[in-house]
Amino acid sequence: MDTKSKLKHVFVEWQERELPQFQRRRRDKDFNSPHIVDILGVRHCGKTYYMFQLISELLNSGIPKSNILYINLDDDRLQPLNGDELHLLIETFYEFHEDSDNYKLYLFLDEIQNMPDWEKWAKSTYDKHENIKIVVSGSNASLLSHDMSTLLTGRHVTTRMFPFSFSEFLDFHEIKYQLKTLRYSKKKTLVKKMFNEYLENGGFPEVTYYPDLGQRELLQSYFDEIIYRDIISRFNIRNPQVFKQLSIFCISNIAKPHTFNSLRRLFANYTSLSTDAIINYLSYLEDAFLLFSVSHYDHSMKKQINKPKKLYCIDTGMINAVSFRFSDNLGQLYENLVFLQLKRSNHEMYYWKSAKGHEVDFVIKEGLKASQLIQVCFDVSDAETKSREIRGMVEGLNYFDLSKGTIITSNSFHEEIVDGKMLRYVPLWYWLLEN
Repeated sequence: MDTKSKLKHVFVEWQERELPQFQRRRRDKDFNSPHIVDILGVRHCGKTYYMFQLISELLNSGIPKSNILYINLDDDRLQPLNGDELHLLIETFYEFHEDSDNYKLYLFLDEIQNMPDWEKWAKSTYDKHENIKIVVSGSNASLLSHDMSTLLTGRHVTTRMFPFSFSEFLDFHEIKYQLKTLRYSKKKTLVKKMFNEYLENGGFPEVTYYPDLGQRELLQSYFDEIIYRDIISRFNIRNPQVFKQLSIFCISNIAKPHTFNSLRRLFANYTSLSTDAIINYLSYLEDAFLLFSVSHYDHSMKKQINKPKKLYCIDTGMINAVSFRFSDNLGQLYENLVFLQLKRSNHEMYYWKSAKGHEVDFVIKEGLKASQLIQVCFDVSDAETKSREIRGMVEGLNYFDLSKGTIITSNSFHEEIVDGKMLRYVPLWYWLLEN
């Protein structure tokens, strides 16, 4: 079947299709700007259903469905892709909908990374057609590569998608609350119960929608799909088993400082991986949005590059499903959730360690200066642990010339002044909602 015929099949199927039900995400998008919208995030985090949310908003605003086109470039009916699908897309659409030529066309192209040189097509379409709005989604960070950024400079805006936040998780379960009174309300017990479920199973939408499917098995299948489809096959990794073992090790050791050489030495008895290979492997994991790295804060860029980095995972449910561990890791899971919430808010963040070895988990930077310090401590009832966390926080506040810091805990609401610095203690479940 030629490309135009395949496209027309997809057009008809889309027009006859009802929009599926979706959980509204706490994100809005302004369609008045001409910019290309790229929606980026890990597989299965809800990019497609966010597109349906945007389409629903267009329909509710009076845009006829005949002027909206959604295409999933993973669609079996388009396979095999001939490479000319995008170039024939608009021409074929206007042949099919002759009366639409005078109206604005909204193009939603899902999993755009399947099309080579799509950014050249997008630039050409943007420059030539003022009445076409392009929305694309992708499952790898390479969509923001240097080549794309150069071609589409000033022409696109990026929306980063994640699995459900805790507030979106509560939205799905239709749990309403008043934040100002929640800590004193009977509803606090229910919210804390749901937080424990969220911490264990994470926020991938399908895992939330279908709890009887077997969350662990579903998350393991997501992990394998990302590892094999988005990384191993895409980058032609020659030793997939070693790469998978490295990935599991990193997920099992989130929030712990590492260097590329330390990871290389770890696998030295197993295989002969070079430091460059380790660097590439970790970059692939970040490209697929499975892992993220946080650097040590330092005024010297050279020192910052040479200091160990910390790794965090896209989802705590994923960590619990695939990691290999012998002991309870609640502290690490707490720290991972804090990282994800800060990442959702697009904060520039680092960790910091003093010359004395005292550490601050998160340093939030705004402009040229640190604006906020956050320490994560699951159990502050242990006097030694609390003392260690306070030492790190106070030393950090002095170093960054800040007057107050936040210590995130499992269940503690209070404030205290230590060495002239205000320390605020707040439970993670509450902090996630207020942020």
